Amino acid sequence: MRQAAAAVKGQSFGLFSGVDVHVMFVLCRGAEMAIFRVVVACLLLAGCGAQLAAAYGIPIVPAGQKEQVARNISVKHDPHTGLINVSGPLIFHDRNLFGNTYLIRSWIDPKGRSIDDDFQILVVGRYPKRVYLKQAYADGEKVSTTAIDRERVSCADFCIIREVVGLNLTEEEMARRAETGMSFKVLGRRASLTMTVPPGYFSAILDAHRKARGAA
Repeated sequence: MRQAAAAVKGQSFGLFSGVDVHVMFVLCRGAEMAIFRVVVACLLLAGCGAQLAAAYGIPIVPAGQKEQVARNISVKHDPHTGLINVSGPLIFHDRNLFGNTYLIRSWIDPKGRSIDDDFQILVVGRYPKRVYLKQAYADGEKVSTTAIDRERVSCADFCIIREVVGLNLTEEEMARRAETGMSFKVLGRRASLTMTVPPGYFSAILDAHRKARGAA
């Protein structure tokens, strides 16, 4: 079961690529490139991506409001790995649809077998070129980090490199972060990424995880 857990922790489940492709398709379809560049400038400079996301049914959830986070958590059983996956809502960290995002997800083995580092903060950074995000740090210490994906997302003559990493946490660490929140930096060869996840998001995921585990 640890092999199955390790495999799913190295996946992004296509969630972020689906968001990117859908929005880029909407922007590019039947539009002149000049108009597209104006929209891109709006997204990258004015931070209007969140509003565009809402217009196309992508939920915009305030990460610090536990009740709203809880209402947008999904719990699914994978019949192939046998694991239950708990996934929180996608958060636009800088309120930019083409900017950096995160969510927290967890895994449960219904048979009660232990899974190391049951929780993961799934982080996506976007850059004009590969920066090779690799290692996360918080409170002066290394955080267990998994490099998941580096992908070029392209639309006509405009492209973005999307890099995905996972910060792996234990249930004990999640309980601590549910009280304090977590600020972390992910270092790469060419750039870094800094984010802060509020306590309410950790608390909502932890409650949903424990509820799903109790029902398994």
